[in-house]
Amino acid sequence: ARDALDRSRAVSPLVPAQDAHLLDTSDLGIEAALKAAVKLIDSVIR
Repeated sequence: ARDALDRSRAVSPLVPAQDAHLLDTSDLGIEAALKAAVKLIDSVIR
């Protein structure tokens, strides 16, 4: 609910940066989420 309010406010709405990389970890455990994040970061910096 709070995120929806933040995204829909008229002044300075909450939006991802244009160059943001989104990583959905909803269905991942802690270890898998960490591995996915490291893999994404590694692919971006190389």
